[in-house]
Amino acid sequence: MGIRYSNGFGLIYDKELEKLIAKVNCSLVETDATKYARKRWWGEFSTIKAIERTGKYVIEMEDGRRGECIAFAGSNAQQGPGSQYYYHFNGRSALRR
Repeated sequence: MGIRYSNGFGLIYDKELEKLIAKVNCSLVETDATKYARKRWWGEFSTIKAIERTGKYVIEMEDGRRGECIAFAGSNAQQGPGSQYYYHFNGRSALRR
């Protein structure tokens, strides 16, 4: 089973409204499919914009791949100018171009 790590920029969209929510810095982990398990992907992202609710989103990586994910709040930095908000995500669909 192969594991790949990547970092870069991305975009988060509200899945239901198909509306851009924020530009993000993201770290992505991907595993290859095996005889017993399907391909999986997950990671975390940070943004200067707080996301009001956690739920279903579409994440688009800088290389053009997109996929549906569930995002939930991670640990947040201090409030104030230049704050970074951290979130975790789990892939819920294939990550495709």
